Amino acid sequence: MTDFDKKLKRGINDVKRGIKNLRLMGLKIEIQEVENMIGQDVSNVYVLDYSYPGSGGDNGERKIILQKHLFTV
Repeated sequence: MTDFDKKLKRGINDVKRGIKNLRLMGLKIEIQEVENMIGQDVSNVYVLDYSYPGSGGDNGERKIILQKHLFTV
């Protein structure tokens, strides 16, 4: 393997491990399609946490209580 291949594999494994750890914390990973300022369609990857009905919500809909942008594809 070349140095690039080793770094690529390590980087991919880091992302997989990070996603696994976030899911173990009860957080969700979501991809949202948006249009940027110059009209290109891009995918934003977010980590989200919700407040679900019955846990203090007033109208029975889930509410976002955490939204953190991870990266743009």
